[in-house]
Amino acid sequence: MKNQMITGIGCFARPEKLGRIFLKMVQNYTLGQLGEIELANYCESGETEGVRLLKALIAGKGNYQVSSDPDAAAGLENKKITGFFLTLKDQSLKLSIFTKIGDCRQERQSAVLDRFTGVRRKRLN
Repeated sequence: MKNQMITGIGCFARPEKLGRIFLKMVQNYTLGQLGEIELANYCESGETEGVRLLKALIAGKGNYQVSSDPDAAAGLENKKITGFFLTLKDQSLKLSIFTKIGDCRQERQSAVLDRFTGVRRKRLN
């Protein structure tokens, strides 16, 4: 909390629970129901690492292959989604996804979810 204002909300749990909680939070933000398939369609186009992580989070999958090429990823470990953090700043929803590789290396991917903001604005008008 900063100046007694909530700055965001985070969740750290097992993948299935992360997916359910993320879905509920996005549906509350967008003021209505969104199915998992519809959520995946609102993800940014292109297959960047952040997009693949977001799709895995929505689907409730905890493991994410570092590379889409199985031969290239043979010697690499999978990333495990351990949590997420959502903030609302200037009416835009911002997401950070936390992952863990192996036993100790941790990473964070961040994105602004503008398409969800667009859905919210349409439903408000």
